[in-house]
Amino acid sequence: MPIQGIDNATGAVLGQPERDTGEVSKLDFMSLLVAQIQNQDPTSPMDNAEFTAQITQFTMLDELAGMNEKLTESIMVGQSMNNTAMLALVGKNVTVEGNTLSVAEGVVSENTINSTGPGVAIIEVKNEAGNVIDTFTANISQGLNDIQWDGLDENGEALPDGAYSLDVTVSNSGIEVPFNVLQTGAVEGLRYENNVAVVMVGGHEFYVSEIYKVS
Repeated sequence: MPIQGIDNATGAVLGQPERDTGEVSKLDFMSLLVAQIQNQDPTSPMDNAEFTAQITQFTMLDELAGMNEKLTESIMVGQSMNNTAMLALVGKNVTVEGNTLSVAEGVVSENTINSTGPGVAIIEVKNEAGNVIDTFTANISQGLNDIQWDGLDENGEALPDGAYSLDVTVSNSGIEVPFNVLQTGAVEGLRYENNVAVVMVGGHEFYVSEIYKVS
């Protein structure tokens, strides 16, 4: 009976992922090196310098692979620690970009104007229907400026609990000053997107990198 050819190839080990034949392993490298030595021309053996260079190259590649593996492990540990630390934000007040505010049991949430220069801010407070219910002004300096609405309408009447918004303009001697409005609220939830923490504040999502301050 005919005998089929025999080679030294091996298949995947049961229970293990199939090997990527596009990558050269340490064993492959050593096998090729040994085969090169065994099949060299006896009358013209491999140059010692070339042989040493190949061994050195293999050693360097081996060390680089080990360093890369350790670096990957360090990054994963760092991400895990950072993600665990982010859990402490839940329930805390953070300041993020936004023009909303709320009244809860008569207490008004804080807002901040981040201005590129000094000026006077005209601030309109609107209810959920978009109607202006109060207007007040504030002197603004360059940088962060805390502004606090008193929770009263134009007639001095206390307004009910609920969500409100601000419409702000900042000017200096009739010239508009660039700015952005910040809101402060409790972190209601936390999730991760591609290993990046995303917090829920006032029904909106913000990346942790968008937080101006934690209070």
